[in-house]
Amino acid sequence: MPVDRNYDGEIPEIGGEWGKSVTFTAANGPEPDVVVAKTLIEGSGDEVGADDIVAAHYHGMLWDGTVFDSTFDRAPEGKKSEPLVFSLNQVIKGWKHGLAGQRVGDRVELVIPAAYGYGEAGAGDKIPGGATLVFVVDLVGKLDPTDTSALENAKMTDNKPPAGLSIEGPLGMKPTIAFDHDAKAPTEATAIELAAGSGPKIAANDAVSYHITGSQWGKGDDAESTWDMGLAEYSQQAIGNTLGFANMSVGSRVLVIHPDTQNPENAMVFVVEITGAMDVSPVQ
Repeated sequence: MPVDRNYDGEIPEIGGEWGKSVTFTAANGPEPDVVVAKTLIEGSGDEVGADDIVAAHYHGMLWDGTVFDSTFDRAPEGKKSEPLVFSLNQVIKGWKHGLAGQRVGDRVELVIPAAYGYGEAGAGDKIPGGATLVFVVDLVGKLDPTDTSALENAKMTDNKPPAGLSIEGPLGMKPTIAFDHDAKAPTEATAIELAAGSGPKIAANDAVSYHITGSQWGKGDDAESTWDMGLAEYSQQAIGNTLGFANMSVGSRVLVIHPDTQNPENAMVFVVEITGAMDVSPVQ
């Protein structure tokens, strides 16, 4: 898909402060017929790939400056706005291809014709059919859902699963979950670090990418796993304080057990393998 990063026509003029605000001055020229990506502020972070998970602030407008959505407007009263976390495989084409190749820390102006946005149908009551869209995107962070290298550097700990449960398999690959026929499900929620990662410690304000393999207690043969899809799962918000991620590091393999006190046989077992983390704190 064509993306013009050196467009010589006139597009809206954008001002404001990275991560905090946007100002808009309308353009007098015709609307472009290709996706335009203009770097307004250059970042120094990692390059964004076409299939990456991205954290970003954004401000979405029609060609005339009418705002239809903005992360800057979502903050509760008295609080800072938080970035949105999303996969570039789950957004309009203009976003996917316009942001690929940019760097973390960039402020990017995207001008997206309808053909690469919401087409002739539009979206909801705020984006009419055939609309050219203007986005200001501040790239906060990125994660590669295909990168499992952090898992391969982990070291097995001395921690063991509860009696009757076994977790097997090399690090950096899909694990197996097996139960003894008489294994009794635990009655308390538990997180056990089976392998310690050598990457950064997960912080409270981190969004995380991870592979997860899950099974109902006693039914390891029916385990479902993101490994089978080839892409890591990711959190859409900060989860650094939640069970399975709190006090862990990138690269860790963690056994998480969620009991069901009413029906112990419905307890769930998850093997979580943390592939990456990024800070999604509000901009101060």
